[in-house]
Amino acid sequence: MKEIVRELKIQREIDFHDNIIRCHGITKFESENTNDIMKYLLVIEYADSGSLQNYLKKNFINLTWNDKYNLAYQLACAILCLHNEGIIHRDLHSGNVLFHQNAIKVSDFGLSKRIKEISNSQSKLFGVIPYIDPKGFAGQQPYSLN
Repeated sequence: MKEIVRELKIQREIDFHDNIIRCHGITKFESENTNDIMKYLLVIEYADSGSLQNYLKKNFINLTWNDKYNLAYQLACAILCLHNEGIIHRDLHSGNVLFHQNAIKVSDFGLSKRIKEISNSQSKLFGVIPYIDPKGFAGQQPYSLN
């Protein structure tokens, strides 16, 4: 519960930006299986084209250079907004970038942190392995995708 509250607080601070997914609230997910623990879900803005990853798989060949530039620009604007608010996403990849009506929407702030909370001496690797900055592996045991 603590994690979702932290994510919700960060989300609420930055969802004023057009390229950051809006959060409408929180709801309880109740399973028919009594062994499941109570889960909470964020209710977010609908993204009609799904993830950027899926959108690009279907449409990349038809995109012009201007379209690609516009997507990159929107993503850069969203990240600039995060950084201006003192927040680092820490799990940014094409699965966490949604696409809605020709607009990029950055989502999933579960691993996000305030810049002041992050200390280089206590940094840990987070995220999806293919998208992690290779510098993050320096001085650590070798990793494998297996």
